[in-house]
Amino acid sequence: MRTPLRAFVATACLISLVSALPHRARAATLPKLPQATASFDVGSLHVQRYGSGAHTIIFVPGLACGPWAWADAIRTFAPHYTVYALTLDGFDGRPYVAHRDLIASFTRDFWTFLAQAHITKPVVVGHSLGGTLTFALAEAHPHRLAGIVALDGLPVFPSVVTMAPAQRTAAAATMASSVSGLSHAKLLAYDTTFMSELGTVHASLVDPVAQLEAQSDPAAVGAWVQADVGGDLRPGLAKITIPVLELMPYAPGSPYTQAQTLAFYQMLVSGAPQATVLPILNAKHFAMLDQPAAVNDAIARFLRTAAW
Repeated sequence: MRTPLRAFVATACLISLVSALPHRARAATLPKLPQATASFDVGSLHVQRYGSGAHTIIFVPGLACGPWAWADAIRTFAPHYTVYALTLDGFDGRPYVAHRDLIASFTRDFWTFLAQAHITKPVVVGHSLGGTLTFALAEAHPHRLAGIVALDGLPVFPSVVTMAPAQRTAAAATMASSVSGLSHAKLLAYDTTFMSELGTVHASLVDPVAQLEAQSDPAAVGAWVQADVGGDLRPGLAKITIPVLELMPYAPGSPYTQAQTLAFYQMLVSGAPQATVLPILNAKHFAMLDQPAAVNDAIARFLRTAAW
């Protein structure tokens, strides 16, 4: 079947956007991020802490996003868990510091963060690019995590699934170049189009989310697009011996049936022995904004099965 671009495509890197889906739900407002109890930097990561529970959850936002994307989940879980939210260099208004290998830099700084904060076996929850990074972490040191949750983030970028490595590298460079040099105004227009067509079922969320995304440095967005689209983590999935939950948004009007989309996601994560795919209905890419209760409930149920 053709690759379902509706899902997982990260915020600023889509070149050929599909036609807008007709479904629009009732008006929604962007949740307010709680006040952090601590804020500090570890290498390329900006870290914010909430709550003080016995177990730890770490949220990783997606491309061009900050902790605001996970605000509802942070507010939900902070009363019962120690919650951390990460922001990458160049995203959400942070200055961009270029790294030769972004994924290697992220994983190195993540393990340093765990050591410095004395965190043992957290559950890592990531959206989009953040979800892909959770797979990279789990492949590197599964014994140091209790489980991972990926919301519309996959071990390989859907539009390059069938490409040879050289083709994937070329596609990644093309996508990255289309973003890296954008002005703020053009990046905002790009993000607005994405959110309207693929990002959310709530028309009222399009502008506020696009405004927040456009605070990111286009050079950082482009660099992460290239790292994301050019990679393929599927060969290492067998190393992930901990529970894995992939949350799959599905909205009315999709060019694929729910069964087709589910089968595609299951195929992409099937190499992980304990992987499960769970649909989140009436939601697009930012499913935690479209259906926060369903996403939070899925995470809560997963936490009860985690290998703490």
